[in-house]
Amino acid sequence: MDFEKKTYAGTVEILASATHNSIPVTVAAPAGGSSIVKAGTPLTAEGAATTGAGAIGILLYDVDTSKNPNGAAVVQGIIDATKAQTHSGVTYASALYGALPGIVFRSNIGAQGATGATGETGATGETGETSEG
Repeated sequence: MDFEKKTYAGTVEILASATHNSIPVTVAAPAGGSSIVKAGTPLTAEGAATTGAGAIGILLYDVDTSKNPNGAAVVQGIIDATKAQTHSGVTYASALYGALPGIVFRSNIGAQGATGATGETGATGETGETSEG
């Protein structure tokens, strides 16, 4: 009997809360040769990566489009924006926050000092208010 040993990396958790809602999405293969689309990548309805406008959700887990293009896009919940951007390699544009009103983007997640949504708009929470300084 032949055995083949494969080592897989662990999954990256981009959620900052256990409660979330996600929808199934067929992820489009990225341009440039790699077939991996990483968790934290904003996706359009067609499953293509985007940085802002047109996003319908944030990819929950890494997807290898050459093996199985099916994934899940978070449409409602709390995302650790720092971890999601770092893992995916995508810098979120300010338009992303308006395109995904059901998602709260948190940064500086930790025991103390957690802040609200990140980005140039200065959004501070679920309702998207802006801070005045």
